[in-house]
Amino acid sequence: MGALRERNFRLYFVGQAASAIGNAMVPVALAFAVLNLTHSASDLGFVLTSYAISQLIFLLAGGVVADRVPRRLALLGSDVVRFAAEAVLAALLLSGRPPLIAVLVLVFVQGAASALFLPASTGIVPALVDDDHLQAANSLLQTASSAASVVGPAIAGVLVVAGGPGWAIAADAASYGVSVGTLAMLKMARIERGEGRRFFADLLEGWNEFRSRDWYWKLVAGATAFNMLLAIYVVLGPVASIRFYSGAKSWAIIATAAGVGSVVGGLISTRVRVRHPMRIGLPVIGFFSLPAAAIAARLPVAAVAVTAGLGGVGLVVFSSLFETTVQRHIPEAVLSRVLAYDWFGSMMAFPIGLAIAAPLASVIGIRPLLAVSALLEIVSIGAILAVRSVWNLESSPAESIVGQALAADAAEVST
Repeated sequence: MGALRERNFRLYFVGQAASAIGNAMVPVALAFAVLNLTHSASDLGFVLTSYAISQLIFLLAGGVVADRVPRRLALLGSDVVRFAAEAVLAALLLSGRPPLIAVLVLVFVQGAASALFLPASTGIVPALVDDDHLQAANSLLQTASSAASVVGPAIAGVLVVAGGPGWAIAADAASYGVSVGTLAMLKMARIERGEGRRFFADLLEGWNEFRSRDWYWKLVAGATAFNMLLAIYVVLGPVASIRFYSGAKSWAIIATAAGVGSVVGGLISTRVRVRHPMRIGLPVIGFFSLPAAAIAARLPVAAVAVTAGLGGVGLVVFSSLFETTVQRHIPEAVLSRVLAYDWFGSMMAFPIGLAIAAPLASVIGIRPLLAVSALLEIVSIGAILAVRSVWNLESSPAESIVGQALAADAAEVST
């Protein structure tokens, strides 16, 4: 827990933990808000799509901005906008029945602000802690996010039942207020960025840094395929719970187990120290394919919950190792732009998976499709792990240089 002894990271952690709980409340609150307004599942789909499209549209631009200005300022701007948008939406919901277009616009604004937040938030962590505490810091942030995924929906449910979805949205706005306060209190050294260039020149520089690392773009390509397959499970998991188990109760047990596993994974990853992170990270992310396979095999709910817990452990361990490795390998001046390409590539296929899940299931069946998706997830992970640059990837460039020097010395001796 040494990372929490550092003042800047401690403040950042508190603010992000608060906003993570608020963010975890939004899906529940937004779903009931839209359904109360229009009683239409299609309208809820439009609202969720509005957020996702906005995030993808502005994500690469967000990376450029986060590399041009101090990342603390980028995060402050993002959270101020998100606070304002959520506060306005909460006020509209609490005062009456706002038109759907108002909800769509405010959610679109939220997505655009999040597009700035994502590359800046991962990019700022190395400046908040000593390098020795970097992986622990990433793990603690992942743990807080995982815990929020368990606590947030429960709080949202209570607020929605007690006073309506507007109060849950208001609570999310308050969580952004906490984040703004902690970000404003950070004391960070000023980093000279040099003269700003044209937007597309900055964007191209980030792309060149991204594609020049064979291990990085291949990992992101694998994540794209994995996330599309994961989206099939996200859609069909609840449907399978209704069809084969006891419905919402079963799915709640499975989802809660995944959240608890994520917390455990975060605590484990604070202690993991490995020279070749992907040799550990990729096999454990394979655990995330187990719940789909367990449902396909019609295992009992308790067994599915255990696999979901293992999946949560694997997801957070992989994420902590991966983020720390990227932060150490990518130059600070282009880090947010490179991360923006990472986020964009990883996220772009998820909506496709959401869209194709139901049509495919109607053709081949729910259980066969879950089985196929689980198998393909494992195959994709194995294919990435077989890439030499991924297998040999070391946790920091310094270690890679030392390893190359030792290999050269060994070659000379053998000669």
